[in-house]
Amino acid sequence: MKKVLIGIDFSKEKFDVAIIVKSTSTQEHALFDNKVSGYRKMIKWINSVVEDVPCSSWLFCGETTGGYSRMMSDWLYAQGYDVWIENALVIKRTFPLKRLKNDTVDAFMIAEYALRFEDRAQLYEPLSQALTELREIFLYRHHLVRHRCSFEVRRIEKRFTQQKSANKNVISQSARHIITEINKEIAKCDEKIKEYIESDDQLSSIFAIVTSMPGVGTINAVSLMVYTNNFTRFAYNPRKIACYYGIAPFGRDSGTSVHTDPRVGFIANKMLKSLLTQAALASVRTCPQIAKYYQRLIERGKKPMVALNNVKNKMIAIITAMVRTGCMYQPDNICLATQSVIVK
Repeated sequence: MKKVLIGIDFSKEKFDVAIIVKSTSTQEHALFDNKVSGYRKMIKWINSVVEDVPCSSWLFCGETTGGYSRMMSDWLYAQGYDVWIENALVIKRTFPLKRLKNDTVDAFMIAEYALRFEDRAQLYEPLSQALTELREIFLYRHHLVRHRCSFEVRRIEKRFTQQKSANKNVISQSARHIITEINKEIAKCDEKIKEYIESDDQLSSIFAIVTSMPGVGTINAVSLMVYTNNFTRFAYNPRKIACYYGIAPFGRDSGTSVHTDPRVGFIANKMLKSLLTQAALASVRTCPQIAKYYQRLIERGKKPMVALNNVKNKMIAIITAMVRTGCMYQPDNICLATQSVIVK
C-alpha cells in the first residue's frame, strides 16, 4: 500500500501537483513548468513535504492527455517511480457533483481518486522506441489523409455548385496541386512505416501475423499494434480491445420496464473504429469464411450494420488469438459458427 498519493493535472506549459499523505493527512499543492527542470523541482518539493517516506511508497496519478502527459510519464518511469495514468472520463464520473472547476481542484481530485482506488492501479509502461516512432508517423499520416479529404470535397463541391469563373479555376487548380503534394507526403509516410516495421523483429513478426487476416491492410495492422502495445495492453483479451474500439455491444436490464437489446455505445476511439469498419467490409468481400459468417447473420434477421459489427468483433477475436499463439491465419482451423476462436 502506498503512503503518498500524488495527483497531477497536466496542461501544455504547466502542471499542478497535489499531495495526500495517509499517515499525517497532509495535503499540499504546487505548480511547476511542464519540462524536465520542472520535474526535478517537483521531486525536490515532494521530498520536502513527505520527509522520510521513501519514494517506493509514492504513487503518481494523472489523466490521459496525450503528449502533455507522456513526456513526464516517461521521465518518471525512467527514474523508477510508480505512475498510474487513468482515463479522464473515469476520474470525472467518480466525482459527479464537483461544482468548482480549476486546476488545483482537479489535481486534488486526481490524488483523491488514487487514494480511494489504489487497488485498481495499472502502472504505466511506455511504448517501445519502435512503437513510439511508428505511432507518431501513423498519426501524422492520418492527419494528412483528413486534410486531403477536405480539399477533395471542397473541389468537388465547387465543380457542381458554382458557375464557370476565374475564381473557380484558381480554386480548382490550387486544390489539385495541394492534393498532389499531400499524396506525395502520404507516400513518404507509408515508406517510413514500412522501414520502422522492417527494422524491428517483433514488429515485423506481429505485423505479418495481423496482415495475414483477409481484409486487414497495413494501416489497420499498425493501428492495432500501436494502440494495444502489440496486444499486451489489454492482456490479449479481445473483449477489452473491442470495448476500446467501441464495437462491443452492451445491453440494459433493470426492473420490469428497462429491457434493451445489446448495442454499442458512443464511447469509442472513432478513428480506429472507422478503420476497422473498412477492414470488415474488405474481409466480407475477400474472405469466404467471413462472408459465410456475415451471410448467416443476415439470414437470421440481423440488420446489415449489426451483422457487420459482429464481423468486427469476430475479426478482433481471431487476430488476438493469432497473435497470442503466434500463428498465421488458417481458415481450416478457425470456427466461425460460434464466438469461440480456435487457432492451431
